[in-house]
Amino acid sequence: MNQLIILAHPKQDSFSVTLKEQYQREMIKNGDKVKIRDLYKMKFNPVLNEEELANNNNGDTSADIAVEQNYIDWADQLTFIFPLWWNAFPAILKGYIDRVFTNGFAFRITENGPEGILKKKVRLITTAGMTEESLQNSGVYESLKVTQDAGVFEFCGMEVIDHIYIPEVTSLSVEEKIEVLDRLL
Repeated sequence: MNQLIILAHPKQDSFSVTLKEQYQREMIKNGDKVKIRDLYKMKFNPVLNEEELANNNNGDTSADIAVEQNYIDWADQLTFIFPLWWNAFPAILKGYIDRVFTNGFAFRITENGPEGILKKKVRLITTAGMTEESLQNSGVYESLKVTQDAGVFEFCGMEVIDHIYIPEVTSLSVEEKIEVLDRLL
């Protein structure tokens, strides 16, 4: 299987990067082909400007976005690894979605409304500093199902095979992080 991992964390010594490295090793061990898009290392520009939006609406895709869409076309499954910041994607990942998941590539508008056309499997791995209890009690888990799982990926025709949350990541010991990795993989 062709696996595309999209990482959105600025610190190269973060647990998110460790997750990406372990996940990549496991996928390769399983015989999968893996490509990585590390948005911060790439210095991905997350800003969708007025000119690009107009060009997208005319079917013209900028060169940097065509590259990203080719990676997505190549993949059978996409895995997004990112921290939860302000109960949302990091800005760079939101910008990636804004710029890459364009009308005509990820969805199209029909006379019956929007139709998702990006038929891919998606796994989301989200780290958070909050406790499991606070994520549940505050309704964050439920809101992310609506805004991320359904509102972005399912809207674009993708199948969310799972959304894995790793709470309290900032307070986990090295041993606890190893346990998380073992359970995850």
